[in-house]
Amino acid sequence: MKVSQNWLKKIVEINTTPDDLSEKLSIGGFEVESLIDCSANVKGIILGRVLSVVKHENSDKLSICSVDIGGSNPLQIVCGAKNVKQNIHVYVATVGTHLSAINLTIKKSEIRGVFSEGMICSLEELGIEVSSEGIAIIDEDIALKHKLGTKGADLLNLNDYIYDLAITANRPDGMSVVGIAREISALLETKLNFPDLKTKYKINVYKNFDLCSEAITTNCLYSISNIDSVNGKELSPGWLKDRLDKSGIKSINLIVDITNYILLEQGQPLHAFDKDKLSNLIGRKVSFEDFSVRKANNNESLLCLNGENYKLNENITIIACDEKPVAIAGVIGGLETAVNEDTSSIYLEGAVFNPVTIRRSSKEIGIRTESSSRYEKGISSKNTLDSVTRAINILEENFNISNPIINTSIELVSTKNLIPLRRERIHKILGPIVIRNKNCDTNGKLEKRCLSDTEITDKLKLIGCTLNIKEYGWDVEIIPNRSQDLLREIDLIEEIARLIGYDMFDLNLPNPIKPGKLSSFQIALRKLKTGLIVNGFNEVLTYSLVPETNNNLIKISNPLLLETSCLRDNIWQEHIKICNQNIKSGHDYCWIFEVGNIFHKEPDFSQEEILNGAIYGNNKFEKWLGSNKDNNLNYFEARGKLKEALSILNLKIEDKPTDSIDFLHPGRSSRLFTEGNEIGYFGEIHPKLISNKKALKKIYLFSIKISNILKASTRKNKWITVYKQFPTVPKMERDINFIFNKKYLVSEIISQIKKSGKKLLEDVNLIDVYDDSSFDKELISYTFRLSYRDSEKTLLDSDIAILHDSIVEVIENKFSTKLRN
Repeated sequence: MKVSQNWLKKIVEINTTPDDLSEKLSIGGFEVESLIDCSANVKGIILGRVLSVVKHENSDKLSICSVDIGGSNPLQIVCGAKNVKQNIHVYVATVGTHLSAINLTIKKSEIRGVFSEGMICSLEELGIEVSSEGIAIIDEDIALKHKLGTKGADLLNLNDYIYDLAITANRPDGMSVVGIAREISALLETKLNFPDLKTKYKINVYKNFDLCSEAITTNCLYSISNIDSVNGKELSPGWLKDRLDKSGIKSINLIVDITNYILLEQGQPLHAFDKDKLSNLIGRKVSFEDFSVRKANNNESLLCLNGENYKLNENITIIACDEKPVAIAGVIGGLETAVNEDTSSIYLEGAVFNPVTIRRSSKEIGIRTESSSRYEKGISSKNTLDSVTRAINILEENFNISNPIINTSIELVSTKNLIPLRRERIHKILGPIVIRNKNCDTNGKLEKRCLSDTEITDKLKLIGCTLNIKEYGWDVEIIPNRSQDLLREIDLIEEIARLIGYDMFDLNLPNPIKPGKLSSFQIALRKLKTGLIVNGFNEVLTYSLVPETNNNLIKISNPLLLETSCLRDNIWQEHIKICNQNIKSGHDYCWIFEVGNIFHKEPDFSQEEILNGAIYGNNKFEKWLGSNKDNNLNYFEARGKLKEALSILNLKIEDKPTDSIDFLHPGRSSRLFTEGNEIGYFGEIHPKLISNKKALKKIYLFSIKISNILKASTRKNKWITVYKQFPTVPKMERDINFIFNKKYLVSEIISQIKKSGKKLLEDVNLIDVYDDSSFDKELISYTFRLSYRDSEKTLLDSDIAILHDSIVEVIENKFSTKLRN
C-alpha cells in the first residue's frame, strides 16, 4: 500500500520527520518497506527564464542560451533542444546536480569552445516522463506565481514522501488512507480531520436482489445506484491525479478515478457500469432490479478490463445483469459495460463479499487486483454505504447530477460490538511499566507501576474505541474498520501494549526460572529416531496439505492452491513418490522415515501422529560383493531392518499376517502388535501399484502409531533398566522338530512353549525352517531350541526330562503334530 504524506496531512496532523514516522509505523505493526522522497530526482533543479538564444558558431544543432535563475548574473547554457526559444520558463539543472534518470552529474564544461554552466532539462531527463520531445516549457500561469530560482520540486508538486507499507492480513484497515491516518494519529497522539459527508442520499432497501448465499453472507451487502448526467470525457483535477499517481494507480477519467480514489481513501472497492451499454446488452432499459450475484456457468466467458477473455466456471462468482455476466465479483469488471468517453449515465456498485469466494475467483482466473486484495483481507459492511455516499458527493461537485437513490440489499442496523475489558486482566498480562525518575540521572531509581485507567482509556480512544465504565473495567465499542482484528479482550490488551510501547514494560519472567526437561515420551521418540538413523534410514519431511483425491479428506476452508486444498489422511503415498524420484535419479536404495500427523474425517475430525517409512533396495557399502545379484531385499530382510531399528525401545513386537490393507501385498503384509495392542503395519506394496506405474520398484512400507508404541516403551518395567546378576551355572539346551500346518504362526507356537515351560525354561528360539516338496503344500517344518537353567544348581537330564516331555505333548495336542526323530 503506497500513500502520499501530503495526502495524509490533509487528514491527520504529522508533527515529526518522515524517517521518524516510518520507524514508529514499523514498530507499531505497519512495516514501511521503503520511504520514497518524490523530490529526489529534482534536487538542484530550479526555475529559470531564457533571456536570449544565439546559434552556436561551430554547430548546426546547438544554441547558446542566456538563462536568468534569479541571481545577479544570468547563466550561459549550451542547449541542443529544437524547441528552446527566448522568453520561456524552463527547468534548469545547476552545476553539481545529479540527474539520476540519465545518471549524469552536471559540471561546468566547454562545448565546442563555449562554456556551459548548467543544463535546461526535459521531463524525461527529470525522470517524470518515459520520453519527451525537447525541453520542458513551463506554463506561464504557473511560472509567474513563483520567483526565478524557485526549486523545481515546488513547481512539480514533488515536495512529498511516499510510504510503501506492508499490510498484514490481520490489519485490513491499513489498506485505506483513513485507516493509516488513524494509526498515525494513535502513534503521534495528534488530531484527525476525516472528510465529511456533505450530502446524504435516500436509501432504498430492496430485499429481492438475487444474491448468491455463499458470496453475500449475513455480514455482507450489495448496493447499486443509478447516477445520470455524468460525462466520460471529463478528466480528473490535478489533486486527484496526483494522489492516484503517487499510490501507483493510473488516471483514466474522472468517473473511474473517483471509484479508485474511494478505494484508496476508504478501503472500499467500487465499480461503475455504463448504463447505456447495460441496456444494449440486455436489449431493454436497465433497472437496478436486473442486477444479481451468482455462480458462473461452465460454458460462460467474460471479456474483462485488462483485455483478457476469461472462461468462467462454477468456482467463480460473477455480477450479472439480467443473467448476463458483466463483472467477476470483487475482482475485475467487464470491458463490454465499462465506462468510456461516451458515458453519460452510470450504475455505481458498492458491495461487501465473502472473502473466501473472492479468493477462489481470483485464483481461478489467475489475477489479483487492488479490489480483490481488500476483499480477501475482509472489510466491514458498515462503511460501504458511507463510501458510496462519499463517491457520489465528489461526483456531485463535478457534475450536475440529481439526488440519486442508493439501493441496498439489507438495512444497516446500528448495533454495538461491545468487548468486556477487565482491569485485572490487563495488569496480569502486561505487568508494570518502568519509568525513570526525571530528577535522577541515568543511574537513578526506576519507578515501577501498573497502567492507570486514564492511560488505558486514552490509548483505546486514539484508535476510535468508545468505552463504557463498568465495575470490572470497561465495555469497549469497536469502530467498524477495526472489527476484523479486534475481536477479543486479549486483542485490546495487545493494542494497549503496542501503543504504550512494548519497551516500556518490565520483564515478566518466572522467578525462579526452572530449567526445562524432556518427558519420557520425548526421550523415547528421540531414541526411536536415533535407532532408525543408526540403521541407515534418512528422515524426511513432506507436506501435510494434499490435493482433493477422495471424499474422505478434510477440506481447507481457504486453500491457496488446489494442490494444497485438503489435509492428508496418509503419508505412504508421498513416500512412494520420494522412492520413485530416487529410482529415477539412479539411486540403488532409498530407506526413509517420517514422524508426522495424519488427519481423519470420520467419525469426528481428529489428527494422529504416526511414524511412517519406506524401504527400497539394499543399503550396502560393499557393492562389489554382490554386484551380480538382485539388489532388492526380501520380505524377511526388510522386516529385520525395521526390527533392528525398533529394538532400541526394548519392546517385543509381534507380526500377524493380514490381507486387509488394500495397498499392500495380500501375502506379504502383517499388522504389528505389542502388549496385545495393534501399533501399525509392515508389508510389501501391492503389485497393482507397480503395474499402474504408481511405484517403479518393489517397496516395503511401514507405519507405527506413535502414541501406542511410546506408551508401551515408557512403562516402568520397560523404561527403567533392571540389572540382573550373570548366571553362575550353565544352561542345558534341547532341540525339538515338528511339522506344522502353515496356518499356525511361529509366534503362537513359541508362546505356547513358554507357557508350558514353567520356571526352568529360560528361552525359546526358532533355529531352522525347512520346506520340502515331499511335504503337503500346507505343511512346513520348524526346529526350536529350548534353553533350560536353574539359578541355584547345575541341571541334570533327569531334572528336565519330565518337563521337556510335557512340553512336547502340549505342542502335539495343541497343533495336531508329532515330534520328528
